[in-house]
This record gives sequence, C-alpha cells and structure tokens, in this order.
Amino acid sequence: MDLDGENVQSYKVDTGGKRSEKPLTKQQVDAAVNYAVKLDMPREQIRYAEHYNTSYGSNFDILYLGTDTYPAKNLISASDMKTANSRISWKGAIAHEIIGHREAFLKGWTQSNKLFEEAQASIRAARFASDLSEPERITLLRDAIYRLNKNGFSISAVKNLLNIKER
Repeated sequence: MDLDGENVQSYKVDTGGKRSEKPLTKQQVDAAVNYAVKLDMPREQIRYAEHYNTSYGSNFDILYLGTDTYPAKNLISASDMKTANSRISWKGAIAHEIIGHREAFLKGWTQSNKLFEEAQASIRAARFASDLSEPERITLLRDAIYRLNKNGFSISAVKNLLNIKER
C-alpha cells in the first residue's frame, strides 16, 4: 500500500532476508515519514510502497520508503549477523538516504564510485543526523567500514575523497 492507501503489487522487495520484506504498518510508515520530515525532507516528496527499495531519487528529489526501511526481525543465517547493513535501524536507514545521499547530492558532493557513495552516505548519517542513538551511529560507521573493507579499501585510504567533514 502506498502513502495514499492504494494497493501496488507489481514488485516485491527481496533483500535475501537481510532487511524486512513485510509491508510496513501505518504506524511504521508514519514514524518513518515524520523522521524524514524532521531531517528536512519535504513531506510531499516522500513515497511509500511495498515494491520500492528504500532509496533517495535525485532525479525528482524523492525519498522512496519500502519494506526494507526496517531491519529484518530474524536474520536468515549467522553470516547475515556480520553485516552492519542488516542491523541498521529504520532511523539509520532514513538518515543514510537523506543526510547521506540527498544532502550530498544537493551540495554537489555525490561520489561517482557507488562504493564510495554508499560509504560516504553512512558516515555522513552517523556524523550529522539528529536523534540517532550512539549504537545507531556506530552501526552506520560499521556499515561504511564493512563496505570498504569488503572491496579492499580502508577508511584511512579514502577519507580524503569523501565529503564527511561538514554538513
């Protein structure tokens, strides 16, 4: 169901069990939308549907909220426990999209390398988003470090390439 209450069933998000794939409740959607608005995302530019992946769309300045906004309650295997992304809270996921991707895009700081863009978004969210707990911030930082290390980079090697020093 989208924000306007319309059923949309053309595509189902598949996260491999690492993030939630179940439709969000009205309360979950409302909480996500309210937090996004608090982070300066205009309400009229937020869309929810079960077939969306949570993401920021720079072409139209839209925040897409999908079932994967929330982490999975029960991870499917022990290896999933190792990925910080599977543990990022719903607030962390929204902060990653708005503070990490949207604000960087609006300032012209988007990374052309997708790996660096994702790492930058998680670090920016951890550093600058309001109303995140210390564990939420640490998980976002671990997400960035995990992504970089998995691809043969260290944070110290790329930190000067990333726009993470100011909001």
